[in-house]
Amino acid sequence: MPRWENAQTIRGRLEKEVGRLEKSAAFTIGLCYPSPYRVGMSSLGYQQIYKLIQGRPGMACERFFLPDDAEAVSVAPLSYEGLRPLRDFPVLAFSVAYELELAGLIQMLEASSIPSLRSGVATRTRSCWPAAP
Repeated sequence: MPRWENAQTIRGRLEKEVGRLEKSAAFTIGLCYPSPYRVGMSSLGYQQIYKLIQGRPGMACERFFLPDDAEAVSVAPLSYEGLRPLRDFPVLAFSVAYELELAGLIQMLEASSIPSLRSGVATRTRSCWPAAP
């Protein structure tokens, strides 16, 4: 069964990164790209959002991506920086480049046991606000 990337794969990718902005803050956002790592990190829009959040005082973000083989994923994704589950973040930001990536967005939410439909949310603990440049 395909899985989300394990900690070893994530750490290996982080070691090869150039320009990563390491930061911790009291308020941390889960910054998600609903496609594999190589696609997300080639997105200039995603990189710009990452840079803007990391540059704000008191804010930081941890990145999430779909695994390279995203078919039938049932395990919750882990953040690249802290290896934390998506569900741990009070705010999730998704960068969606085109409509086909909406399926990946839903896949990430459902694998994390976060309702993807408004009717599945029992309380107002989370809000979803679409945004575009």
